Amino acid sequence: MGSTNTHIEYRVTNDNDNQKVSQILKNRLKFSRGEMRRIKRCAGLMVNDQTVRLNSLVKEGDLIRVNLQDDDDQPVIPQDIPLNILFEDDHILVVNKPSNMLVHPLSYHVLNTLANGVIYHWQQQGHNSKFRSVSRLDKDTSGVILIAKSSYICHQLSEQMKNSMCRREYLAVVHNRITMDSGIIDFPIGRPNDNSLIFGVTPQGKEAITYFTVIQRFAGGSLVKLRLETGRTHQIRVHMRHFGHPLMGDDLYGGSLDLIHRQALHSWHLEFYHPVTKEHMQLEAPLPADITSLIHKCFRYPKKSKS
Repeated sequence: MGSTNTHIEYRVTNDNDNQKVSQILKNRLKFSRGEMRRIKRCAGLMVNDQTVRLNSLVKEGDLIRVNLQDDDDQPVIPQDIPLNILFEDDHILVVNKPSNMLVHPLSYHVLNTLANGVIYHWQQQGHNSKFRSVSRLDKDTSGVILIAKSSYICHQLSEQMKNSMCRREYLAVVHNRITMDSGIIDFPIGRPNDNSLIFGVTPQGKEAITYFTVIQRFAGGSLVKLRLETGRTHQIRVHMRHFGHPLMGDDLYGGSLDLIHRQALHSWHLEFYHPVTKEHMQLEAPLPADITSLIHKCFRYPKKSKS
């Protein structure tokens, strides 16, 4: 299996004249040290279609081309799983993940994950890359997930996440009517003790900030839009329980399974800047059928809620 042929091109400007290629890769294109080592090892660097070294000098107008080669070892087993693709180009893939699907394989669950389907899809295209999801979703959370096609693109997008340049919005159906129209939940999240399998609000936890806006109220619940400022494990689930409004279907964090059999949480909107084209990307995944059905049930059976 050949390596990925994804590449980045950069035309040298006047202010980069007579600089080393390595300086431009580091300062202008934001390549990490690890990426630079990979480029050196794979001889994946060209200027004006000629292979060069990292310390070569370039002139204004020269065209630098970096082949983003990936390691050939692929730990994920390719599997033909239908994907709901929202966007794809040479650098990124955005998928609408169904509920009841892990993102990554585990030692005891190596098939039927999103990664298996993505690797199969890429190999059908003649593209070989490791699976690198930039955003994460729990097994039972549906919706938009962002995947990078090279370590360079993954690093660029991860930096956007870290610097709050990436906007992630979720829709959730929670127990009990929320009286406020909007607000901020700002409580640290961590494991209450070393042996805990679940997370909670704890003073020793990491900073976690969630913004919420109520979209609709029912007799026994609310439909809310949530935006993450941070990305802690189970953040929305933990914060909403602490707030007195656990997610419907989330029995791990105090929700009832009466009307839905998975946490009623959907990643519906993602905004970021394309690492190569710099375009402002906005991608959305409509609410899946089980959550739409749940909202109808909330209107029909208003008393079916756990308080």
